[in-house]
Amino acid sequence: MKKLCILAALLLVLAPISAMAGMSSASDEDLQEVTGRVGITLSMTMNVTADVFAWGDDDGFGTYTTDGWVILSNLTLPAITVNSLTIDAGTTSNSTSYLAIGTSGNIISGDLTIGSLIIGSSATSTTESIGEVRVTGIGVSFNTILISGH
Repeated sequence: MKKLCILAALLLVLAPISAMAGMSSASDEDLQEVTGRVGITLSMTMNVTADVFAWGDDDGFGTYTTDGWVILSNLTLPAITVNSLTIDAGTTSNSTSYLAIGTSGNIISGDLTIGSLIIGSSATSTTESIGEVRVTGIGVSFNTILISGH
């Protein structure tokens, strides 16, 4: 059994060496045929939910001088999907440099739901709801955004 363990360990050590035996260097002529493209490509999908989003005004307004709050509870936001977002930088012949951000298709799609829209006296108010908000069929897309300095 001890010999079998030693043999297995030796094989694991020698495996990377034998794998490199078949590798060879690329010549300058071979490398001249290779073209590459610099930049970043990003793909992701993100779903966002939140129990409560609250905004408060601590000095009120007019004769209403105490805190007032707007509370959005039970939020479901549209899915954010980024497929093949590309980020590149380049300079034109007249020396203007740009950052280019590009994608195709919708990057945000789906429905927005706010279970309760509350105007209350504290960030934890739950009883002063003025209703529910739903926005369906949201679609946000762009082709290319160019950013440059001036």
